[in-house]
Amino acid sequence: MIRFLKELYLTGYVFFYRASGRSWSHQYNVAKGVAGVSLFVFLAFTGIEVWIEILMGKQSLTLLYFARWYRYASIFAWLLANYYILVSRGYGVRFEKDFDNLKKSTQTFLQVICCLVQVASVALFIFSGLAYRHVFHVVAK
Repeated sequence: MIRFLKELYLTGYVFFYRASGRSWSHQYNVAKGVAGVSLFVFLAFTGIEVWIEILMGKQSLTLLYFARWYRYASIFAWLLANYYILVSRGYGVRFEKDFDNLKKSTQTFLQVICCLVQVASVALFIFSGLAYRHVFHVVAK
């Protein structure tokens, strides 16, 4: 199970790395890969965090209650952590090169599941925000 999650995470990197990959430099493609993976994992974790707050009945953890500089610093730290894992340690770069050596069925399976997880992350984030507003009676300004 851990291996599958690791391959799914790395497939997300490959997905964003190769998106319009021929028209950009290697460094830009690496940045796209890291940013794409970071975005969707961040959305999923934020959605989970919101549901933890809803189930606990407290408004305490959400980044909305922190200062703007803290939000930006946490997002920057998240990007750096993903950059370290995917690029500095070389896991994402190696997997991107080895991805073509996987069986075609494995490639397709990982890509489909990766896309489904990305859509689910966005849906979780959106519906968590709606539920959060409903439960805590938050009114948009």
